[in-house]
Amino acid sequence: MNNKELQLKIKDYTRYAMILTTVSVFLYIGVAFQHSGKEALQIYTMMGATVLFLSGSVFSVLKTRKLKRLLQEQEQDE
Repeated sequence: MNNKELQLKIKDYTRYAMILTTVSVFLYIGVAFQHSGKEALQIYTMMGATVLFLSGSVFSVLKTRKLKRLLQEQEQDE
């Protein structure tokens, strides 16, 4: 991969991490503060989605770190 492709992937994964974190925060707020009128299944589903989105966010951050390290190595080799 060339440097431009790596930079674009880094930006994409950073955006994914921010979006997934934001969505998981909104879902968590819905679980934490609005218990009235919700069934247990809805609460568990929202918490499960929160965990999945946060896991995806962590994966994106780790992937970003790996790509940044690869980009630095490529820049040093040039």
